[in-house]
Amino acid sequence: MIQYINKIPTKIEYFEMLRTICEYPEIDVSEISQELDGALTAVCAYNGERMIGMGLVKKEQKYLCIEDLIVNSEPLKEEIQNNIIVRLMKQVNQMKYYDVTVRDCLDRQEEQLENIEENEENANQNVGA
Repeated sequence: MIQYINKIPTKIEYFEMLRTICEYPEIDVSEISQELDGALTAVCAYNGERMIGMGLVKKEQKYLCIEDLIVNSEPLKEEIQNNIIVRLMKQVNQMKYYDVTVRDCLDRQEEQLENIEENEENANQNVGA
């Protein structure tokens, strides 16, 4: 049975996951530390005691991004990825109530989405005119 835990992976777990997508990742310990320190939240998927998947949420400039979504379990890869994304989004949604940085990022992203939708509507009206 796959268990999902809301936690940032250890350096060793993170490195092992990177090795699943690249046999010899060219990354040193300080880079791993920076990557993990930059994570606002994370979800790890375990099959027994073995980590088989992970995803991190990081702040990049003004935006929140899901990064390092890695799953190394082929039979259930898509299902595990989807479950990790859903859990990350739930965490971010909860964080917006007590984390100003998260709330600001979400507000900016929502405004940007509204602007895109408004521009598309205007473009469609111009085409029909």
